Amino acid sequence: MIHQGGEVLCKPWKPKNGEQFPKSAFKLDMRSRTIACPGGQTQRFTLGTTVEFEAEECDRCPLRAQCTEARPGHGRTVAIGEDEALQHRLRKQVKTPAGRQRLRERVGVEHRQAHLARRQGPRARYRGVRKNVFDLRRAAFIQNLEAWQRRVESSPPKVG
Repeated sequence: MIHQGGEVLCKPWKPKNGEQFPKSAFKLDMRSRTIACPGGQTQRFTLGTTVEFEAEECDRCPLRAQCTEARPGHGRTVAIGEDEALQHRLRKQVKTPAGRQRLRERVGVEHRQAHLARRQGPRARYRGVRKNVFDLRRAAFIQNLEAWQRRVESSPPKVG
């Protein structure tokens, strides 16, 4: 669920379809809620559903082998997520230099969070929010002290 007042800035999901055409090969028009296959067939969709293209047209399509492994009499299906509009916007953003630059800004923060997660482990140690918040702050403090120590040790001594 997306709440008002915030911006989602992350990499979009990469849909996979093996050797067949991926979802990115299909043209999604979010305004008119239509999806067009590489062979030219167009279907309407609603968010959170799966679109199945016409079986008769898929059977006649010269791109069928590259598109689907479905049995004859069944068309290609494409899942449309509830957050498809967000994913569509993120995919467009990643294709621009400015969008990639904004994603790189996250690396420093995520790197530090990964260090903290490695130190803490995948699960909370204690019962109750208060104790776990204290434990997280303790771990973050230790992490910051170690980073500060590395910076001090790597800087050249001042001559005065």
